[in-house]
Amino acid sequence: MSLSRRNFINKSFAIGSLFPLISMDYARISKFNSNLNSNASSDEKYWNSIAKLYHQNKEFINLESGYFSPSPEIVKNYWIDFVNDINESPSYYMRTRQNDLRETVRSRLAEYSGVSNEEICLTRNTTESMNIIIQGIKLNQGEEILRTNLEYPNMIQALDMREKRFGTKIRIVDVPIHPESQEQIVNLIIDAINPKTKVLLVSHMVFLNGQVFPVKDICKRAREKGIETIVDGAHSFSHVDMDISDIGCDYYASSLHKWLGAPLGNGLLYVKKDKINRLWPLFGDTQNDEDNIMKLEHFGTRPCSNQNSIIAAIDFTLNIGKQKKSDRLKQLQSRWTSALKNENNIILNTPLEKGQSYGIANVGVKGMTPPELSDTLFNKYKIFTVPINGSRGIYGIRVSPNLYSTMDDIDKFIEAMLNIAA
Repeated sequence: MSLSRRNFINKSFAIGSLFPLISMDYARISKFNSNLNSNASSDEKYWNSIAKLYHQNKEFINLESGYFSPSPEIVKNYWIDFVNDINESPSYYMRTRQNDLRETVRSRLAEYSGVSNEEICLTRNTTESMNIIIQGIKLNQGEEILRTNLEYPNMIQALDMREKRFGTKIRIVDVPIHPESQEQIVNLIIDAINPKTKVLLVSHMVFLNGQVFPVKDICKRAREKGIETIVDGAHSFSHVDMDISDIGCDYYASSLHKWLGAPLGNGLLYVKKDKINRLWPLFGDTQNDEDNIMKLEHFGTRPCSNQNSIIAAIDFTLNIGKQKKSDRLKQLQSRWTSALKNENNIILNTPLEKGQSYGIANVGVKGMTPPELSDTLFNKYKIFTVPINGSRGIYGIRVSPNLYSTMDDIDKFIEAMLNIAA
């Protein structure tokens, strides 16, 4: 353990000097950034250098970062250092240091998201954050929640449980996976609102196929009708080039172990300041005021090493650039979708127009079930993907590369798909 980290445990510290270790490690990233220009997204030498900052299993190509993405080595090492430090001084750290650093994490995450730290809660994942909202939102008898047909199963179950427990009517609006335009999606959702609708729940990016909903326009139109909006941002946070503040929603949830690359077990909950008093906590809390976001974070003892490492993951992305990262993810997707979209036996289940998708897309092969396709890719070509076998009428594999992916990886996937579909 470095002297600077021992000083962290054994001495009081100033906020500006919390992370000397991370500053040294990020010098490795900065030397790449110094060579960036407006065309950096096409500089494969640069992106290959970024990919090398991840430690990957060499036995196969991982094109499934949608479940969770590995942290780059810089972030992983930072996390492990905290695991060691806290384990050496467990109760001392927890009683004297954890709250101060957690607030630093919260402030950094809020700044990264473009919102106030009074509106950010640290959770374990999207499901926990969404349950806090869904189970806790205060609605009167007869008031309804509207959701789309493409929501994540855990959120559907949470809504169904609310309906069973409180009698809250849940209604569903169907939206297509190949819309005529983003405006069509907006109109379908807004037109489904009725006088009893009080809350609208919509994904920013659909987990099945990477389809991006026009949430900013949806939230604006809903707000004009007095409807509160919940946005499931599990796959959009640190992926789509849009801050939470840009969306204009009332509630937003995401996992930080997906596209931000923080360690497993990190999530966020955003609640607009004037909406905090609209939520009951999921865990009992009577010590905080009704309008204090901290009433929603009364979880008990937590793995602080995981949460502290959110800062390292944020710094990693900022050193690359949020927009450049988003552009790169789209570039990886466009490489293989452009190569396969006109093949006769290939079925693309994702809209590809600008703003309709980013890094994730879904593809199938005629005459093959999704499990057969994913098994063939892995067993014959050593490429790992996840099958979507008929959920919401989608049949295909979800392909979700990340910054550790190279164009060589993508080209091997293209070659494998062309062989399989021949």
